[in-house]
Amino acid sequence: MHDGIAFEERQIPTAVLATEVFLNAARIQAQALGMPGFTVISVPHPVQNLTPEEVRQRADLVIEAVVQKLTSHARSREGWTVCRR
Repeated sequence: MHDGIAFEERQIPTAVLATEVFLNAARIQAQALGMPGFTVISVPHPVQNLTPEEVRQRADLVIEAVVQKLTSHARSREGWTVCRR
């Protein structure tokens, strides 16, 4: 979160992904870092025990949100957004 917000503050598009169980922690950290509207892309939990093929399948679920986040020129510091597919 910290790195993603630091890049965004420097106008460098960033896509931060977090599993569902860490979304609340991500929101709290974004608020503490002064960017409550920072978008976090949610992926299903857990990921640590996945095979490479299963990781690719998870990536396929969020690739459009990642591309949109990285190519969008709009930055919002208000409201919390979670991209889910």
